[in-house]
Amino acid sequence: MKRIVVLVFCLVAYSMAGMFELSPLDRKFIQNTRLYFELSTGAMYSVSDYKSKSRTNYYHDLERDEMVYDKDLYYNIYSFEGFEPLLESKVGFIFFRRVALFLNLGCFWSIGEYRYKISSRDKEEYSEEDARFRFFGGLGLKWYPVVNEQNPLNGFFLGTSFKLVSLFGNEKSREKYGMYYVEGESFIEFEIGKVWNISDSYSLGFSVKVAGGFGGETEKVDGFRVDKNREQKDDDITLNSKHIGAVITFIRK
Repeated sequence: MKRIVVLVFCLVAYSMAGMFELSPLDRKFIQNTRLYFELSTGAMYSVSDYKSKSRTNYYHDLERDEMVYDKDLYYNIYSFEGFEPLLESKVGFIFFRRVALFLNLGCFWSIGEYRYKISSRDKEEYSEEDARFRFFGGLGLKWYPVVNEQNPLNGFFLGTSFKLVSLFGNEKSREKYGMYYVEGESFIEFEIGKVWNISDSYSLGFSVKVAGGFGGETEKVDGFRVDKNREQKDDDITLNSKHIGAVITFIRK
């Protein structure tokens, strides 16, 4: 009886294996899929500008104690200019040595001058030098159009990433000046570069990055010095920051 049970089990296992047998194309795809790892370090030059447009366009003039209309009225104006050292990692898969899909994680420090104005009608402006930590995560891809080692374009690549960036440190503006800023924004980044093989699996190279940041709207919080009842447009999507930089890249593929 035991032999019959074992025989039946073997026949079932064999039939199930046949059902999930891979086709030649599936085998080729799996054989040409490899783990992809990348580590980069470098720096960017950045210019950022955040502000919130008034919905009502009325400003409370404290000196005259009256409401003043201004069609170009902005609140919580905040700008930054400086350099950003960065460290970045990418982990994912590369297919047929040409297309890499990856998870993007990293951090950078925004080191430079921060400038503040509570309102576009204010004459008073605040300025300070500071270094603030930023963490980001996202998804991206890279395309290696040439994989022939005899071709001088071998190792050339184009890439793009979408990142969510945490703007740690903006609470300082609330503590010092009574202004409120959201703690994150979205980045869209484009990259171009070249790597050289140092072994069968490892490469070393460099790339140039350009990126734009979107969002950075303010929170709606009562208790502002200028006009605590004002309404603000927080849903406008605008290009708040621009970045350009270069990195040295170590790749395993």
